[in-house]
Amino acid sequence: MVDLRRKYFRSGLIPLVITSLFLIYIPPSANAATSTILGNTGTGPVAITIDSSGNIYTANYGANNVSKITPGGVSTTLGTTGNGPYGITIDLSGNIYTANFNSNNVSKITPGGVSTILGTTGLGPHGITLDSSGNIYTANTSSNNVSKITPAGVSSILGTTGDSPRGITIDLSGNIYTANYGANNVSKITILDAPAFTLSSSSGSANAGSAISPYTVNSTGGTITSYSISPAVGNGLSFNSTTGVISGTPATAAAAVTYTITATNTSGTATATYSLTINADPVIVAAEAARVAAVNAEAARKAKEQKELTEILALIPKIGELTLSLGETTKSLYSTKCVKGKTTKYVKSGAKCPKGYVKKK
Repeated sequence: MVDLRRKYFRSGLIPLVITSLFLIYIPPSANAATSTILGNTGTGPVAITIDSSGNIYTANYGANNVSKITPGGVSTTLGTTGNGPYGITIDLSGNIYTANFNSNNVSKITPGGVSTILGTTGLGPHGITLDSSGNIYTANTSSNNVSKITPAGVSSILGTTGDSPRGITIDLSGNIYTANYGANNVSKITILDAPAFTLSSSSGSANAGSAISPYTVNSTGGTITSYSISPAVGNGLSFNSTTGVISGTPATAAAAVTYTITATNTSGTATATYSLTINADPVIVAAEAARVAAVNAEAARKAKEQKELTEILALIPKIGELTLSLGETTKSLYSTKCVKGKTTKYVKSGAKCPKGYVKKK
């Protein structure tokens, strides 16, 4: 008997049987998973997210709505979406956002179930994510790009991706990454800071004929790629769309003009205002003042001459009257008429007529 046991141990038969017995019975693990159905959703749920309280939300592609399932398994329809919601995410306030593949937009549903269209996207938005400022980003499968929608609903194309982006995420620096289904690669889109800038002065002035030096531009946010201005500059001035500075030599004086300068980069735009007053050239002002003074002096001289002439002309009737008066006075003094043939003379009253003249009454 002993020899048989030794024989079987040597051959490996008994150890094999013992090992097999241990393999037949494996005690259950304390961490074994169990599966249950938590709750029902709308038709065709394709994406899922969860809030801090453990509530589950699904984007229901076939029903165009979002389902909410509580930790206790109570299912409700939270709100409606655009057409074909494919991606879903949630912010810290509990607002739900869906990327609507068939209507190229994003829906927002408040915790109270109020549904709105937040903004438009590229073609076929699939994945969706958001940043700490509440901006929404979608991976647009059909247009190979990423859309950005601000909390206020302003939509823009952030950047391009590889072929058919579906998944999307964002890092702590705000860089966007997409999983490109059709290209087997990942795209990274670097987010620039929103443009911000200040002017060294909010207003300035210059003289016509002299070059202006109104202000400098200080960029304080992002890499500003271009500037624009409204209204358009003129009057000998020019605007540099790269530096954002007005320069030149104004030709004529002008009232103060308030310009709105806009800085732009891929993250958006920012504006600042500048008021510029162009004064007249002092040399021209002095020359014009002298000209006006000369014109006024000449006008005063002519007016004086005209007044004097008018006064002289007004005296003519009076001189005639004076002459008549003198004649009458002479006649009254020499009232004695003396006649000699056809000659007549007058002498003072009471005087005798000259020799040869006969006194006539």
